[in-house]
Amino acid sequence: MSATFNVLRYSALGAGVVYGAAHRYNLEKSEHEKQTAAQWKKEEKLIKQAKQEYAKLKGDSKPQVAGGAINWEDENLDFGKALESLIQKLE
Repeated sequence: MSATFNVLRYSALGAGVVYGAAHRYNLEKSEHEKQTAAQWKKEEKLIKQAKQEYAKLKGDSKPQVAGGAINWEDENLDFGKALESLIQKLE
């Protein structure tokens, strides 16, 4: 065999090894991204379910005005409605 043929043969072998390594890296990266996206969707679904369950347990009633006073510390306070009730009291 000639030296030129050996150089070409080992160059092709080296190129194949490099291509194979790069291709495997890309496949592993895309699979990891798919798994991450699936995990993210699963966590979002669980968070949404937890929020719904919390809303059921806490109740949807929003006592914002009690005894004529507005509870400004209430986390469910609707500022628009509170301001409207204040304006109505002024009129």
